[in-house]
Amino acid sequence: MHTLAGAFAVNALSEHERARFQQHIEECESCAQEVRELRATAARLGAAVAEEQTSDRLKARVLAEVRATRQLPPAAPVEPEENVRAARRVPRWTVFLATAAAVVGIALAGVFGGIALNAQNRLETAQAKYAPVAELLSAPDAQTLHGRSAIGGGGTVVMSPSLDKMMFMATKLPSPGDRDYQVWLIQDGVPRSAGVLPKAEGGQLVLATGVTGTTQVAVTLEPAGGSPEPTTNPFLRVFTA
Repeated sequence: MHTLAGAFAVNALSEHERARFQQHIEECESCAQEVRELRATAARLGAAVAEEQTSDRLKARVLAEVRATRQLPPAAPVEPEENVRAARRVPRWTVFLATAAAVVGIALAGVFGGIALNAQNRLETAQAKYAPVAELLSAPDAQTLHGRSAIGGGGTVVMSPSLDKMMFMATKLPSPGDRDYQVWLIQDGVPRSAGVLPKAEGGQLVLATGVTGTTQVAVTLEPAGGSPEPTTNPFLRVFTA
């Protein structure tokens, strides 16, 4: 049941599976927390590429195309018992792949939700921007870890040893003011910078490579632009080993 958190967060489960998982998260705080953070991720990915409407004429034309475009027919209904048997046969990696596809789909929906004159360019930019995220989420050995911050909020780490990549996403951290939050990979006790968290509302996340040997991911408050090494003690740690 724990592997269904991502699909549940983006409404990618059948009605029967959704009901079962809803009962599960009422008793599993870990999964409930993961669902909340994945929903926040999906919302941020969509918001990151959304724009205010700039042309009423363009909006009317797109809506007219939507009304005239034939949709795919609905799939034939499947009995709940068959759903359960099929779910048991689905490999874990396919769940991550479906979740990644749904998250990227939500991000791309943000492009069309705020239609702009350069919509095609925005779409291509969004695809390029979130492709690494989708690749990481769909990795068969991807693991999701959570940590709480000493100053409020927290963070989520998604790490794949096979890809040698990691993603850190902040959750409700207080504003750093005129300073920056910096993410560090601790390897053999030595911190290595993974990058500075963006301050944009659309997505406070950092992607990093070369994560082999990382035992923890830490976050510190640093001068604007970041530092070559930590100048303050970490207020958030996520242990990966």
